[in-house]
Amino acid sequence: MWTAVRVAQALGGDMGPGAALLGALPAPPVLMRRHILVLGDQLTRVVGPLADADPATTTVLLVESDAWARRRPFHRQKLVLVWSAMRHFAAEAAEAGFDVAYRRSAAFEEGLAAHLAAHPGATIELMEPADYGVADGVRRAVEDVGGRLAVVPNALWLSDAPTFDAWADGRRELRLDAWYRAERHRSGWLMEDRAGWPARPGDPAARPAGGVWSYDAENRRVPPPGHHFPPPPAFAPDVITREVLAEVDARFPDHPGSLDGFAWPVTRTDALTSLADFVAHRLPEFGPYEDALVDGERVLAHSLLSVSLNLGLLTAAEACAAVLATAGRADVPLASVEGFVRQLLGWREFLHHIYRREMPNLRGSNVLGHEGALPAFYWTGETRMRCVGEAVRQVVATGHTHHIQRLMVLGSFALLAGVEPGAVNDWFLEMYVDAFDWVVTPNVMGMSQFATGGTFTSKPYVSGGAYLHRMGDHCDRCPYDPRLATGPDACPFTTLYWDFIDRHAERFKGNPRMGTMVAAWRRRDETVRSAIRARAGEVRAMAEAGTL
Repeated sequence: MWTAVRVAQALGGDMGPGAALLGALPAPPVLMRRHILVLGDQLTRVVGPLADADPATTTVLLVESDAWARRRPFHRQKLVLVWSAMRHFAAEAAEAGFDVAYRRSAAFEEGLAAHLAAHPGATIELMEPADYGVADGVRRAVEDVGGRLAVVPNALWLSDAPTFDAWADGRRELRLDAWYRAERHRSGWLMEDRAGWPARPGDPAARPAGGVWSYDAENRRVPPPGHHFPPPPAFAPDVITREVLAEVDARFPDHPGSLDGFAWPVTRTDALTSLADFVAHRLPEFGPYEDALVDGERVLAHSLLSVSLNLGLLTAAEACAAVLATAGRADVPLASVEGFVRQLLGWREFLHHIYRREMPNLRGSNVLGHEGALPAFYWTGETRMRCVGEAVRQVVATGHTHHIQRLMVLGSFALLAGVEPGAVNDWFLEMYVDAFDWVVTPNVMGMSQFATGGTFTSKPYVSGGAYLHRMGDHCDRCPYDPRLATGPDACPFTTLYWDFIDRHAERFKGNPRMGTMVAAWRRRDETVRSAIRARAGEVRAMAEAGTL
């Protein structure tokens, strides 16, 4: 009837015998317009407030802030990735019928103020931001100009805060393994009932598929020489991305990183293509070679999906579903499926909740008292250490390396060298295209740099050159010998590893996973220990001087 009234009124004139009755009806209800703010790491219409939004009554608001790009010296490919993805998302939302307000401003607050000036008193809807303090900052900016902010749960996560907090309540320590097992039970993923059939979610009697919870011990194979890994898809820049590339090149010439060869996924379609390509071509070898280090191989069998996941272009549920669908296939080892699921259902969710609970104290942690400066070669790759140099040059070129390079090469060296952990955290946050504070800070401060002292990790992730030699082939082309701890040819990792054990022996002597190394160090002849300490001092000085 409302339609009939509006049409008749629009036509004008005599509306017929029912005019008096129609005129007596109340006015049609006014449909309230929704204003949904989408942040650069929430680019999704699959879940969240946009999933059920009516395009006819919804305004999608995105704010591209110059201040964000200037707050830190972000890798230039990171700037292009985020802004291109935001602009593509805005264009796709407009094509879907949404009213889109894409505001480019000097500061984020100015963009919000401009939007609310055009829509006085509007309520801004926002999915809970992952990064600490963002929601409070948005609320202040909105309320300062007379608007209101409604924050809804972040639907991109696989687990919510009440679920994690209930699990964590009363536990003496929080560890990934226990959380991961609980989530496997809750989800039913890779779980079997007593008859060997897929278990129902939440079945307390279910057991892990294959009989073990984790295939981590099978993720440590090294590919044979000359082994070929299928390359990931590369996405040629379209008109929008080329515009962003030109802008970033002109406006941020002093930021680190090369723009050459930018090929990251910037749309939902790109993200789904990346997922399908990984499942079809690299998933079978992902598990066996997950921890390998291969000179000249940038990707190996890794998915690179963190880039799309951390922007919101792809959901963790979608990624896990695609991988879980291959379980039982003869060409896909269970170790590959479980290893991938463990990273998302386990580690990614675990770190998000740790970050949520422990910020802001997490970022300032430094229980080991490390105060050294980050060596200059972290921005140039100009070092004779082959594994470090190759990893840094890859970061400069692409804004990315796989997780073992991050943890056991770049992170481990910084920890062994005694670099101040906040400086390491900043470097990872600035140099990696998939880096946001919620994922970088717990990974770096808690795991990589052991700055929290083991509040959610059991040991520092450090090693001598022997581990790097065992897991890869960089040592074959390196002037340093991983077997040596003293002398000019000694591998800096080997030297600094034993020096690290020496400096923190009292802390780690009772650690079940480190105590044996402390005991081994203390059994060494004092002459040898003195020589290692002296060489460690030389290594740190060379790193600082740029001659290592």
